[in-house]
Amino acid sequence: MVLKGTVISLRPFGAFVDIGGVEALLPISEVGWSRIEDLNSALSPGQELEVKVMELDWEKNRISVSLKAALPDPWLQLRARFPEESCHTGTVAHLAPFGAFVTLAPGIDGLIHISQLGQGKRINHPREVLAEGQAIEVRVIKIDTESKRLSLAFASASPQEQEEDDFRQYVEKQPAGKSGSPGTMGAALLKARKGKTEKR
Repeated sequence: MVLKGTVISLRPFGAFVDIGGVEALLPISEVGWSRIEDLNSALSPGQELEVKVMELDWEKNRISVSLKAALPDPWLQLRARFPEESCHTGTVAHLAPFGAFVTLAPGIDGLIHISQLGQGKRINHPREVLAEGQAIEVRVIKIDTESKRLSLAFASASPQEQEEDDFRQYVEKQPAGKSGSPGTMGAALLKARKGKTEKR
């Protein structure tokens, strides 16, 4: 059920909302589709909202509501707004050891895998090339609406460069040859592929 409510007070974990004389909790994770660090930046006491009732616990006299559930899911229009191979400006939201999360729109974050960040050079952490809050141009590589996952790459990286990075990552994962020299076969494959690319 969707009800109208009024924000009573704000807490670090969420907001208390008056829904017709009954006090309900709006957790900070249910305020919006985008990640919210400071609730004061999104809500204020006295603000009127439309919220959806998520849980009723009559024994503990607790009601949980969601503002996010009452808003349109941005992932439903993802393919129309951000089709594969299209380029957009995004903001680096978070850096992890395996890659960088980039926000394209509220509630829409995509991942640039660390193998794509070096643009031909191997790096140990995304912070070597990016910083949180930085605006960058990205290209949409793959969309998985069911899992709500979006794969990205630098807009300047051509499909061929991406293919080379994927191949390099695959080769580097291969086990050492019988001679015990790690990467011997991988090095040979990379060399052969590089020569083939240069002849194009």
